[in-house]
Amino acid sequence: MRFRNVSTVPLHLGLFSLAATVAQANERRSLAVPETMAQASVTRSSSADWQPVMTGRLKNGVRFAILPRRGDEPGIGVLMRNEGGFIEEHRPGERGLTHLIEHLVFTSPTIDAPDELRHFPKVGLPLTFPAPSAATTSWRESNYFVSTRTTRMTDLDTLLGLFREVATDLTFRADAVDDQRADVTREMGEKTLGNDIYARYIAAVAPGSPTDVIDAQNSDDVPTASIATIRALYQRLYQPENMMIVIVGNVDPVKTKALIREHFGSWRHAGQATAHVAVPAFQSDRIAPISVAALPQGRRTALMTVVMPTALPLPTRGQHIDAMLLEMLVLRAVNTRLSAMQPDSPPGKVGLYIENGEQGHRLIMLWDNFAGDAWHPAIAGLARVRCALDSGGFSDQEWDAAQRALIQDLDRRTSAMGQVQNVELAKDLSHAFAAGRALIPPSALLRRAQTRLPAIDAQAGNYWWRQQWRAGVRHVRVESPDLAPMAGDGSAIRTSIAEASKTGCNGL
Repeated sequence: MRFRNVSTVPLHLGLFSLAATVAQANERRSLAVPETMAQASVTRSSSADWQPVMTGRLKNGVRFAILPRRGDEPGIGVLMRNEGGFIEEHRPGERGLTHLIEHLVFTSPTIDAPDELRHFPKVGLPLTFPAPSAATTSWRESNYFVSTRTTRMTDLDTLLGLFREVATDLTFRADAVDDQRADVTREMGEKTLGNDIYARYIAAVAPGSPTDVIDAQNSDDVPTASIATIRALYQRLYQPENMMIVIVGNVDPVKTKALIREHFGSWRHAGQATAHVAVPAFQSDRIAPISVAALPQGRRTALMTVVMPTALPLPTRGQHIDAMLLEMLVLRAVNTRLSAMQPDSPPGKVGLYIENGEQGHRLIMLWDNFAGDAWHPAIAGLARVRCALDSGGFSDQEWDAAQRALIQDLDRRTSAMGQVQNVELAKDLSHAFAAGRALIPPSALLRRAQTRLPAIDAQAGNYWWRQQWRAGVRHVRVESPDLAPMAGDGSAIRTSIAEASKTGCNGL
């Protein structure tokens, strides 16, 4: 666990690294998984399969989620989430201070250890494994997470006490604050280009959304903010109703809940009730059909997007799983078609990406990370694919291939469930719990897929695709340093799309 340089969530320079794996199966086979394969999946994952998640809320508002599972690691994943990210920096002089507080959790003395700089690592490091990072801050929240070396309840007891201490008792000693001002300023300086690229992108495809409003993680007040201002934001945000504790690993959920209550149950809200900033929605009327970016050190990419409000959680677990399976099938089918158009291109050059709520909205994106000045064939190729899917949909052959690939992928993921780190599951569980959604294990997805996929035909995929692109606001964006002469003028891009959309479909 690295405490000195705690990393924060970047606004992605490499935006598309989360693209779904492209389906590679080309030969026609039976959709049904052989019985031996299904049985093997259950056997291989039985020791690592998840037990029922225990969730709840203490009387003071602290939420908790406990996922008991054996897994393949010796310890436990422990996470504390504070609902107070960059979006809460709405008062004068607060820009960047949630990020600064994230750093100070690991470096500031506390009331009970007033002379001990880096109190958290001195107590926590002997009990936990090293890791590339121990915290993140996004527009929505800050997360703190560690992996324990053992499953001893005494270690968990110590760490929960430590989390409670830094959640309420930081002293913000001047030397600790000044040291971390420099760290945060340096860290954000290294991300200036990536944040600028992302800020311009999000201002084009979803203007007014949270990551547009926060001004690309602007940290301008970090060097000069008074300790009183920093402490006031900490006391405003770090309140019991804003906190969540997540535990994942080989634990007794009843005993673990008792430990959480012991450390966090006596916490009382101090001061006035926290009034959270309403999550801003993107502004449809500000989304132009086309945008061009030509930063000298920018990326080369062509994008077709559609943005819409975040989908609400479905009422039943079965409906949730079915919706996930259909989305996974479409991802594989579209990615296969895109890759087939460019068989010699490296993985990740083209693809389909879907996000649902991570940035405050739902967004579907087709992209092509072209080389040189090849923006014209890139945007034309995306337009042809989207128009072909609008007019003709998926073929039975590519839909069958997507179904086979999905079954194989879910079987592989089920077999590997025990290898997934507890702390990574804790992050996923915290996001799902905060969004009001269930966290579905791969084994449950596989079991559902084995019975449901035969009933999900290509027509269902076609309907899904068309409805998604009709439900939101579309945008086409091209980014390339070579486009500086035409920045602000989308006529050439519009012409490329029109030429590629000769079937009569509206490429925009």
